Amino acid sequence: MLESTAFSVQLAIDRHPLTVTPDTPVSSAIVLMSQVQSSCAIVVAADKILGIFTERDVVKLTAQTGDLNIDSFTKAFSKQPISALMTSRPFILQEEHLPNLVTLLDLLRQKQIRHVPIVDPDEKLVGTITYQSIREIIQPADWMRLRRVVEVMNPNVITASPSASVLELATLMSIHRVSCVAIAQNRHRDNAMQTPEVPPMPIPIGIVTERDILQLQALELNLRKLTAAEVMSSPLLLVQPTDCLWTAHRLMREYRVRRLVVADEGDSLQGIITQTSLLQGCTPIEMDAAIAALQGLVEERTTELQQANEQLRREILERQHTEAALLLSQARLAGILDSADDAIISIDETHRIQLFNQGAEKIFGYSAAEVMGQPLDLLIPENLRQKHRQYIKNFRDTPEVSRTMGTRSQVFGRRKDGSKFPAEASISKLEVGSERLFTVILRDITSRVAAQEALQLQLERERVMSAMRDRIRSSLNLKEILNTTVAEVRPFLNTDRVIIYRFHPDWSGKVVVESCGNGTREILNLTILDPCFGKTHAQLYQKGRLKATSDIYSAPISPCHRNLLAQFQVKANLVVPILLNEDFSPNSEEELVEHSPGENNQLWGLLIAHHCQGPRQWQNWETEFLQQLATQVAIAIQQSTLFEQLQAANQELHRLASLDGLTQVANRRCFDEFLLQAWRRSPPDPLSLILCDIDYFKPYNDTYGHQAGDECLQQVAAALGQCINPKSELIARYGGEEFAAILPNTDLKNALELAERIRMQVAELQIPHAQSQVSSYITMSLGVATLTPSSETTPTQLIANADGALYVAKAEGRNRVVCA
Repeated sequence: MLESTAFSVQLAIDRHPLTVTPDTPVSSAIVLMSQVQSSCAIVVAADKILGIFTERDVVKLTAQTGDLNIDSFTKAFSKQPISALMTSRPFILQEEHLPNLVTLLDLLRQKQIRHVPIVDPDEKLVGTITYQSIREIIQPADWMRLRRVVEVMNPNVITASPSASVLELATLMSIHRVSCVAIAQNRHRDNAMQTPEVPPMPIPIGIVTERDILQLQALELNLRKLTAAEVMSSPLLLVQPTDCLWTAHRLMREYRVRRLVVADEGDSLQGIITQTSLLQGCTPIEMDAAIAALQGLVEERTTELQQANEQLRREILERQHTEAALLLSQARLAGILDSADDAIISIDETHRIQLFNQGAEKIFGYSAAEVMGQPLDLLIPENLRQKHRQYIKNFRDTPEVSRTMGTRSQVFGRRKDGSKFPAEASISKLEVGSERLFTVILRDITSRVAAQEALQLQLERERVMSAMRDRIRSSLNLKEILNTTVAEVRPFLNTDRVIIYRFHPDWSGKVVVESCGNGTREILNLTILDPCFGKTHAQLYQKGRLKATSDIYSAPISPCHRNLLAQFQVKANLVVPILLNEDFSPNSEEELVEHSPGENNQLWGLLIAHHCQGPRQWQNWETEFLQQLATQVAIAIQQSTLFEQLQAANQELHRLASLDGLTQVANRRCFDEFLLQAWRRSPPDPLSLILCDIDYFKPYNDTYGHQAGDECLQQVAAALGQCINPKSELIARYGGEEFAAILPNTDLKNALELAERIRMQVAELQIPHAQSQVSSYITMSLGVATLTPSSETTPTQLIANADGALYVAKAEGRNRVVCA
């Protein structure tokens, strides 16, 4: 190895590193590193190096403070000096004792560092050497074309899913001590099922680096809410394992990146290659060859210059170094400004534009030439200009060097065409001599806001639809369901009237439910006959026709229909049919949803939205939403209809199960149920029971026949029914020729009076009975009993008392009333 290689290493010194004082707030240092895209900041006091603060420190800090919200993070580090978090007493080298390039690379590997501060003999900072600065001075040689990416790449790549939060990514970087995390999606291999033996392939789709974390912290964003998909660099620059190192080196330089993701032909993640691994892949022999070539060239030029004028050589070299550093600094700044997608704008204290990058040109639509020297008001909506000026004035008078704008209100910009757009921005200030410059980094978030609004709208649509489905499942009150539906749909669509219109057989119809806004005419329960609506139109709606009219006065509709709509103040309307599926089953709700309109559908009515304030262009999602609601309304209607039919059937079954088939009064089962309910009534009231028996009924049957006996029982039952209040009292057939009357809330006196009325009512029938021993007509004996239900009495006791009284009535000669 030649000894003069130290000269080549000196070319790798960045002589304009970012420096800060020990009392610089951590948040300010992060902003400065983000603005100049520096991977470290050197902490200096009195020209002495006290420490170093790097991108890796920012990632570690982010991971450790992940539970803090964004306000707490800003507050915690806006006042904390960088001296509290820097790496103290970093490894340094003197410029005049720099080792050769190979030895320097070995030192970086051994000490696991990426930044070396360089000092003069008085230990004053001269600059820094990094892997980046070393790579920039090494001229690619043939060895870079001969060696492959697979030989130097790191196959152990830390990956995360697109949904992972940025905070989780920072934690992964901190734990694994890596400078980046690859964002990947799993994909099954062709013709392979997912099994433990055949895992899915990770497909890289993006990458997040330490610098990304630093810039996000500089913008004071909430890393817990941001996902990898929102911040990752995408699309990726990919190299294959078989590519040569020269290809990787060229891509890094061309796109100004420090790492590349390695993937195979199927896009499956294989590893990652960085500037560090490029340098670490250089063997000493290969490095010697490259350095020797560079050294020979330097020595040749040095000899030529020495022959001309040694003193001139020194001056020229010094000037070249100065100009190179200046050009490099300017190139870096220009590269930062022009490669940024965000708008970067600087203004002076008079609010006139001094810097306007390409990102700003794309966002605002102005060229830099059009706005340079113009007031910033040109880029701000008129109603916000005074507020923005006051914001900058307040910021100027604070000790802060940077802050995120719009933390309490949204920031808006104004494009060249006059349109307003939402944005997020941060502002910083810098004193240059006697002047003070303000720089704003602004990002157009129109797409993000639109996506958020679309998501919110979708969630609201799903909420309304879910609520509708829940009501259908939980309630069979059709009127309530329909009223709630139109009440929720109208404000959701932000229209003036929503109605449900039901057809009559003659295709006239009635507004059965309605929701109206303030000032809109109400048409609820109004019967409407549209003379233009007939069977032809009905068939179209029966086949699923949807009609969206944005302006009734310009739409191709008939004059009579237009006049009808104008009567109700309608300027635009949206109409969807409510179709009942004749094959609907109460157990197959999905059947109606999936059934396409056709011959099996009945046109029940229409779900209509009216816009009365003026014309309106209906959106596709509004039509789809109303159509889905119409389907749910149809389900509600058919379920309610089926429920009503079921109720009627159940009532008829209950009636049939409770009646005596011959006499059509309550049977013995109904008697038992009614008596038990009356007995359990609270508070307990007197309960009376009358047992009635037709006198000498067996001789009657023997004499006149069973058919006449049946007719006799029917007449007696009808007579008994006329004597009671059917709403609160019950007549039941108790046995063959026995009847019973249950009288709730009736004392013994009133029960005896009713029993006597029953006896006389039967006698007045004058049904001939030649074999009776008490009368020539049918007569009846009655036993009456009364009890007040209590814990000491039972319904059985009441029946026994009435039966005993009936026995006495028969024993005393029949055709009489006896009480227990």
